[in-house]
Amino acid sequence: MSKEIIYNPEIRVRLMAGINQVARAVVVTYGNDGSTVMVQHRTDGIMPIFTRDGVTVANAVHIKDRIADLGGRMLRDVAGAMSRQVGDGTTTAIVLAQALAQGCLKSVAAGFHPLQLKKGLDVALAVVEKNLQERAITDVTSDWVEKIALVASKNETKAGKLIAEALDVLGLRTELKFLLGNGLDDELSVVDGIQYGQGYLSPYFVTDKTRAEAVLENPYILLYDRDISDLMELVPILEQVKAQGRPLLVIAENVVDKALTGLLLNHVRGIFNVVAVKPPGFGDKRINRLKDLALLTGGQAILDGHGLSYKLENVELGQLGQARRAIITEGNTTLIGAGGDQTAIAQLSETLRQEAELILARKPGVGSATGNKHDFDELQDRLDLLSGKTGTYNVGGNTDFEIKERMVRLENAYLSAKAALEEGMLPGGGVALYQSREAIKKAIAENAGQQQGFHILQQALAAPLLAIIQNAGLNSGLVINQLDALGGDTTLDTESGRYGHFLEIGIIDPVKVMRLALRNAVSVVGTLITTETVVMDVPDLSIMAGYSPEWAAATREDPRM
Repeated sequence: MSKEIIYNPEIRVRLMAGINQVARAVVVTYGNDGSTVMVQHRTDGIMPIFTRDGVTVANAVHIKDRIADLGGRMLRDVAGAMSRQVGDGTTTAIVLAQALAQGCLKSVAAGFHPLQLKKGLDVALAVVEKNLQERAITDVTSDWVEKIALVASKNETKAGKLIAEALDVLGLRTELKFLLGNGLDDELSVVDGIQYGQGYLSPYFVTDKTRAEAVLENPYILLYDRDISDLMELVPILEQVKAQGRPLLVIAENVVDKALTGLLLNHVRGIFNVVAVKPPGFGDKRINRLKDLALLTGGQAILDGHGLSYKLENVELGQLGQARRAIITEGNTTLIGAGGDQTAIAQLSETLRQEAELILARKPGVGSATGNKHDFDELQDRLDLLSGKTGTYNVGGNTDFEIKERMVRLENAYLSAKAALEEGMLPGGGVALYQSREAIKKAIAENAGQQQGFHILQQALAAPLLAIIQNAGLNSGLVINQLDALGGDTTLDTESGRYGHFLEIGIIDPVKVMRLALRNAVSVVGTLITTETVVMDVPDLSIMAGYSPEWAAATREDPRM
């Protein structure tokens, strides 16, 4: 395949054009007064998506000019990094990156060396990060968490209260899962126990017909990674469990044929008190989930390929897990008071958490994006299981489109509140970044190029505040003069036009979100200004002759076949 080689200054002009197109589409969503963006669905006939989420808008923008699209890709990567790291601040990062790119490219055109500009940006970044962390208020209360969630959720009062409640109960280590609800109102559900989404294999296992639940008190738990088709394999362990006067929960890949029939008959007749369910996870991931359950319940997973001693008929009571109570419904299994070793559970949780952090730390383009997300989600699900608590937030609304838009927004609000609990908070609405410009004035540059890098970052720190003021339809000069005059921790509520202490008026930004937004923006712009040549494949368009993506999406057919 032939190659196309493009050199500067053409590269930077076209890259900047792409950055501006993506940023212009995203910035309108910024702040409480931000607008909604409508994104056409790729399949004809399906309703468009309405969103105020920066990363969703950025990922929807693809530019015909391939060089310009590379510039847009840089902003998409910035937004994606923010979404992975903290789940919020995607629009802030894009606004900062655009302002930095504009300043840097003008400076390069004026004769400043790109590497010196980049070094100046890096030094100024370290100064601003330190300033934000020193100024942060870290003794965050539940009231403040509620206010942070309120701001990030675009002023949804009930959602803010529920998110604050979830963080209070679950803490920072356990994730809250957001699901599409079935009603108008939001619902928060927190279970203090191990819960996963697999229910009983037959409704005949139900012990409480009113609630449609199978409840086992003080059960033993058998963990098995294969199908059970012969009841006789289970009889030895069933007799041992019955001799203890306790019930048995069978967690196996499946229980089929005569084994399931035999278990149901014995259960219904009261001979054995037993319930069968499937383990969590799918495919090869189930082995790890079974091992996790074994650790949680103080038992041993009976896995394939471990010798004759691990056949079902040879299983002893000591290999079974235990719990104080098991509640099994049609769609969920909950274990309360599991008897695992807490020290070992904590060690495994820390190991999985470090693996998850390594995945998040990967730079864009390292590994498959889909694969990275899948691996991270798998680790997060295992951490949720090991935490011993489960939280779900069912998002309500009038229509599916409203629910989907709210779900993205509320999930961002939850992650923003978590970030505030981790590193503290400062005045919101772009004010904290704007105030950090003073810290850069104290930094010392080695040469004129680095000093220009300082100046560029100073100018960019005002960009988020100016964008929010513009979306609110206010006069930027008057607002900035008023903020400068009031000083301190004063910020502006653009909806009411009220100035005041950021904690009192509830306009709050987490330090972690601001810090990472600035860091990611500086990183991607540093790559941009040090790029001198682009080498690209020249696509062979003849193989696409007669192919229309729109027609294929509308008909679900490929005309080339």
